Amino acid sequence: MFPDLPPSSPPDVAVATLSTPLKRNALIPGVSTAPTLECFINEARTHSIDPYVLLAVMKTEGGRPGELALNRNGTVDLGPMSVNTVWLPTLAKHYRTTEPELRDRLASDGCANVAAGALILKRKIQSNGGLWEGVANYHSRNPARQGRYLMRVHASLGQIIARFRAKTR
Repeated sequence: MFPDLPPSSPPDVAVATLSTPLKRNALIPGVSTAPTLECFINEARTHSIDPYVLLAVMKTEGGRPGELALNRNGTVDLGPMSVNTVWLPTLAKHYRTTEPELRDRLASDGCANVAAGALILKRKIQSNGGLWEGVANYHSRNPARQGRYLMRVHASLGQIIARFRAKTR
């Protein structure tokens, strides 16, 4: 187990590998697990991030467990939070593991992916001066892309809140 990451999937789950050639989007072979509500809430609490904002970022990113999305710059976005492979050296050091091991885990394990995404988002919030600046920088350092992304996150957040209100009435 990696420190700070939720426990991995049961041992009978197939180990995913990223050796398959990538097109724009691909699913890794084997079984992938979705993030649970419990791990989502725990990561939001651990990193002092509003769980609705964290969920809105995940919804906006649009990744799925087991999904690999090849970017134009040659990097790959992993899983539900679309954790970019540029973060692997930093995350591997933080979690005290190897980059290949972590890459496979982030692609196939939804809770581990949310944990890494929440850690990245928290660091972006801290280094960029506030919540929305951090959210914008989670996606891109390009100001033109940040504005469009923030509009999509706000729309996702509005949908999440509306759905929550409808269920609590």
